[in-house]
Amino acid sequence: MIERVCEKLSIAYAHHLDFQRCAEFADLFAQDGILDVNGEVAGREAIAKAMHSRSPKIHSRHVLTNILIDVIDHAKARGISYLSLYRHIGEESLNDKVIAMSATSAVGHYSDEFVPTNEGWRFAKRSLSLAFRDPTAFERPSRGC
Repeated sequence: MIERVCEKLSIAYAHHLDFQRCAEFADLFAQDGILDVNGEVAGREAIAKAMHSRSPKIHSRHVLTNILIDVIDHAKARGISYLSLYRHIGEESLNDKVIAMSATSAVGHYSDEFVPTNEGWRFAKRSLSLAFRDPTAFERPSRGC
C-alpha cells in the first residue's frame, strides 16, 4: 500500500510539472520538503514559488520508469525512479502544436525520501542526478508557470 502511494507521488510529480500545475506540484511535498534538482529549494511555499517562476516557454515530458520504493518503517520510505526528459524551450511551447525534436534532453534518476503527513504520504526530499544532458535544452527563458 505505501509503495503504491509513493509510486503515485512520483507519477503525479511528472504530470503536474509537465502540465504546469504549480499548486498541485508543490502539494506533493511535506511542508518542510526539499526539492533538489538544480540546487535545493526547501519548504512547500518556496517550491510553489520556484514552480511559478518556471517559464511557459518550457515544454516538457518527464518519463519515469524503473520506479522502486522501499518502505523503511511506518514513518519513512525511500525510492528511486529513472528519468528520460524530453524538453523544448521557445515560442513554439506557447501553443498546442506538435514540436519537432531530435534527441532526449536528459537521462538520470530521482532519489526520494517519503514521509507520512496529515495529508498522506509526501516527498520529504526529491533529488535529481543526471547521467546524460543536452545543454541546449536547459537555456533559461523568462518566467511563468
